[in-house]
Amino acid sequence: MLRFIKGSATILRLSENLADTLAKNVYICKEVFPQQIIVNTFHRKNILHSHNSSAFCTSTTHAPEIEAPSDEPNIAEICGGDPDLEHKLKVLILEMEVLRQEGKAIPNNSSMKSENWKELLNLSSKSARKKFLEFLFKVEKKKENKQKKKEFKRLEWERNPKPEKEDNVLNYDLGGNNIFLRFYDSTINHMYNNRLIQSMQFGQKLVVDCGYHENMTKRENSNCAKQLMFLFAENRSSDDPFDLHYCNVARESSLIKGLHKFIATMYEPWFPLNLHEKSYLDVFPKEQLVYLTPHCRDVLKEYDHNAVYIIGAIVDKVSNEPLSLAKAKKEGIRMAKLPLDYYLEWGAGSGKSLTVNQVMSILLDVKRTGDWNYAFRHVPRRKLADFQLQSAVKKFKSRLSYTSRIPDKRNSRWKPNSNTELDKLSFNRINKNAVKDEIENKSGTSPLLALKRTSNK
Repeated sequence: MLRFIKGSATILRLSENLADTLAKNVYICKEVFPQQIIVNTFHRKNILHSHNSSAFCTSTTHAPEIEAPSDEPNIAEICGGDPDLEHKLKVLILEMEVLRQEGKAIPNNSSMKSENWKELLNLSSKSARKKFLEFLFKVEKKKENKQKKKEFKRLEWERNPKPEKEDNVLNYDLGGNNIFLRFYDSTINHMYNNRLIQSMQFGQKLVVDCGYHENMTKRENSNCAKQLMFLFAENRSSDDPFDLHYCNVARESSLIKGLHKFIATMYEPWFPLNLHEKSYLDVFPKEQLVYLTPHCRDVLKEYDHNAVYIIGAIVDKVSNEPLSLAKAKKEGIRMAKLPLDYYLEWGAGSGKSLTVNQVMSILLDVKRTGDWNYAFRHVPRRKLADFQLQSAVKKFKSRLSYTSRIPDKRNSRWKPNSNTELDKLSFNRINKNAVKDEIENKSGTSPLLALKRTSNK
């Protein structure tokens, strides 16, 4: 028998003798009672079977608060008490539910962070929101697949553990009876950081302008932060790295916050990276500065080892405005662009824009070798005409090999076999039907008799 209880006050009036009966017969509907009442009413089955009334029925003030994971976002944290944003957020949640019911790639609400909800509120068009939600869905599935792979490896390791080695057998692994020493990741990091410290004393300076975060979207800022991380990693792995100076750094910007997620120790005093909140004009002499921008006319034909080159940390996927050119003109700094057109033949429809880390890698090779042809190996091949021509030829050859296997029936004539039934051919059926209709129209006799007469004639 199912009995619905509407609170803990009713339970307090029940006798201790009914505790076992209630534990077996009472059913609490989750739609009627909130979860907090259920938690405060019943703890565990062993407590229900005890005859201590104080242990069986507890007060809400002494009961432990167990919060279950909720799919609903924290509206107060996201909206900050703004009623318009709260209404917009609720509409977005309904929109996501409709898209989810339609089978679209929509992530779970529990997997979305507060930053994701805030960015979703800033997107005005529905198509932009769908693209952003699809991106979050892919990230969520990648995390799930990664967790599944970890669990699968753990189970495989438990099923097939490593065989235990005997004590009297020599161990020839790394760290054992071996002439080769193990190099740990910490040792490699110390070596790379030592190179950067030496470049701070004797190396050439390279400035990265981080003052374009207001001109980029949230996703462009995150992409730019990843490029800055790659720039730092590729620079310190070089034999002769640059002395990097990140100028116009705003620590509260999404660009620097994204970079801090990749490099967690970047604010430590011992970390070999120069971060300046002020401009590069306050750090270096103006005569040594050369701003690298693709929109100017001056071409950097010869590399200057005494100059301080500036790379603009900007990712512009839509408008491609000459922001770095305008900034260099406003500040009166020399400008130059890489001689890409002199050494490369660009493909049709491919942009000439390069990432921040690719520009730095080109400068590293030019500084070390002085050969622009060798340095431009960092330009993606998909942007070049040779690669597009090779891909077109490869596609044509694949189509040609496929069509060559298909027999050519244009010059071949059809010949009937001995098993071919001539009466069932399509043209014979058409001719017979036409003859039948013509005979029926001319004579009212049976079409079979008329057909025999015409054949006898």
